Amino acid sequence: PYSSRNLTRALDEGAKKFGWDKRQKAGTRREGEWLIGMGVASAVRGNMMMESSAKVEIHPDGSATVSSAMTDIGTGSYTILAQIASEILGIPVENITMSLGDTNDPPAAGSGGSWGAASSGTAVYLACEMLRGKLAKAAGVDEDGLTLKDGNAIGDNRSTPIGELVGKGLEATGHIKPGKQEKETSQAGFGAHFAEVAVNVVTGETRVRRMLGSFAAGRVLNAKTARSQCLGGMTFGIGTALTEDLVHDTRTGKLVNHDLGEYHVPANADVPQMDVHFVDERDIHANPIHAKGIGELGISGAGAAVANAVYNATGIRVREFPITLDKLLDQLPAV
Repeated sequence: PYSSRNLTRALDEGAKKFGWDKRQKAGTRREGEWLIGMGVASAVRGNMMMESSAKVEIHPDGSATVSSAMTDIGTGSYTILAQIASEILGIPVENITMSLGDTNDPPAAGSGGSWGAASSGTAVYLACEMLRGKLAKAAGVDEDGLTLKDGNAIGDNRSTPIGELVGKGLEATGHIKPGKQEKETSQAGFGAHFAEVAVNVVTGETRVRRMLGSFAAGRVLNAKTARSQCLGGMTFGIGTALTEDLVHDTRTGKLVNHDLGEYHVPANADVPQMDVHFVDERDIHANPIHAKGIGELGISGAGAAVANAVYNATGIRVREFPITLDKLLDQLPAV
């Protein structure tokens, strides 16, 4: 069984936000020299849990340090892991120091495969839960009756600075690895991409006018960083569909266009206004923080949505990427 599957919701909610009901029959909508069309494609990306560890220390001054061999390659690990520790321990995020990418720290899976936040985030979560129990014991209250907020431990009508409860310091190490949930459920993030394009009947040029991605990826830990990852994936979906093409010398097998001067990735002018919508869900089977991978879900299906929009605009079905003007020109209608 699926751990959760909200593909239908992603399609329905995305369609409503995008205005899918205004889509017309292929090749019938025209604005001067431009043929206009809309396309949609589903997205799915398997969700993986990777073995990870993290250590969290609370210091006598009430600050905390999170340490893990986890990496941040621009995907937001520093922000997400600090945020998790901050919310569970009630310590302001500005008082949390992150130490990532050092092999002397507890081992982690690293960045890749859209598993980073869920795997390392769960390790941080588990470490903080252990520290919460230790703080409750030090405060002399039941853990269920303990509130950690603004650097204070509150319970039994008493408020005590957290730093006063840790002595010379408290630490705990959280560890997570794949278990029975991965074996008993099929886990994936789902989504839907919507694109509107304009194709010029004179030149064959295709311009993406707007895009929307609607994604169901469990609990979204940080809407800003998640949105940024989705926008990046959607941008390279445009490149996949319209510009990116590796060319090989058939005599030697070597790449001919081996630099960004001739291998064309999307530039600012190629990228339209894009919007991202997250379906509200939590996947209780994925991991203790109910989150799923988001990074690669953003590109899954993005190029297909652009291709379907080109078809809706022109009535021409191109089945080989990139959709360059030479694949359209001889089939476009007269000016």
